[in-house]
Amino acid sequence: MMDILSEKKIEDFVLDMDAPSFLVDPHPTFRWLRENAPVYQWQARQAVVISRYRDVKAMLADRRFSNNYRLWEFAPPEQWPPELADFQRLIDNGLSLLPDHRHGPVRKLVSSTMSARSVERMQACIQEAIDELLEQSISENRLDVAKFAGLLPSRVICDLLAIPLDMRDDLCAFGLAAARSANIALPIDEIFAAISPTPRWVAMLRRVINDRRDNPRADDLLSTLIDARDEGAKLSEDELLSLVFAFFVAGGDATKNGIAWAVHTLLHHPADLAAVQRDPSLLRNAVEETLRFDMFAKTGFPKYCTEAMDFAGIPLRKGQMVIPLLTAALRDEEAFPNPDHFDIRRDLRHTISFGAGQHTCLGAALARMQLLTAVSSLLSRFPEMKPLGEPEFEPHPLMRSMKKYEVAIR
Repeated sequence: MMDILSEKKIEDFVLDMDAPSFLVDPHPTFRWLRENAPVYQWQARQAVVISRYRDVKAMLADRRFSNNYRLWEFAPPEQWPPELADFQRLIDNGLSLLPDHRHGPVRKLVSSTMSARSVERMQACIQEAIDELLEQSISENRLDVAKFAGLLPSRVICDLLAIPLDMRDDLCAFGLAAARSANIALPIDEIFAAISPTPRWVAMLRRVINDRRDNPRADDLLSTLIDARDEGAKLSEDELLSLVFAFFVAGGDATKNGIAWAVHTLLHHPADLAAVQRDPSLLRNAVEETLRFDMFAKTGFPKYCTEAMDFAGIPLRKGQMVIPLLTAALRDEEAFPNPDHFDIRRDLRHTISFGAGQHTCLGAALARMQLLTAVSSLLSRFPEMKPLGEPEFEPHPLMRSMKKYEVAIR
């Protein structure tokens, strides 16, 4: 594929992130972009995409780029139905769209509950969920890693928030519908249809929060968020509701695919896998390297220019959409020497797998803990694990999302 791409001129190149060859291996495409069009006009999305590490990292730290989709120059006028007013309020009070004077304080209030040290205390809960789900997922000495990994994030979040059993399916469906409806390419009527049960879902969230306020628990993430305060200030009711909602939206698909792709990468590098099995202290860095070597994201989250500017050598308009390609940046040889080599001992201090700047993923420590614990459990329980073919993919606007990836476990 690289030979074909190398002959293309910029005007002939078409970026197609849904092509089967791209889903299997996007890196020839991303390499071509870095070398030939590091700032590329993606006509199909009416956006600019950037692929070099230095540009992506600079953009993520530059406050002239906003997450607020309403700033997009082609944003349609919003006409939310009255029955979806609760959903609009959830979005407006989420960390991504809070104004600066609230974003910093709210992030500070929540960060202590999601710090690496706090997440360490959650490992026992995560391990228990993994053990139970593995027992449920094994069938005739086969394991569908993608299916197992897809069940884990919602189970962990429900356990950590102590969500009642009879509400779990509904609230996880809420998170999935909201995540998929974030695709700005979807027609507005499809978005509204996907989130139409919002009033019932939000009523459930309010019931859970109100009950926990009346009946707090000692080591419960939701009780901690309800009590979180800084110099006397607390989360507003809408901010708290949006944060709890965000737990169901943000981590599911990313954590699922992080686990599935980590297993895929390790199984396709048997010498490195053997080294990790001989010395488990290498696993943490090895898992981090899987995120760099074959990040599952097609793109990063779109940003919108708050003003006209020059950036990465080109002029940008106010309201223009700019998309950082994190997966491309993580294979940039300027940042990572010999980037196409999988190296479990690589220095990864400068990785941007979970973003950078003021919108660095707040749940990064929790995602890393789930990823590390899941991969460790799989390798220790099934040391002879072998792939049974290549992954099957499902449609997803932002990720190379595995639908199925079976392995033999004995």
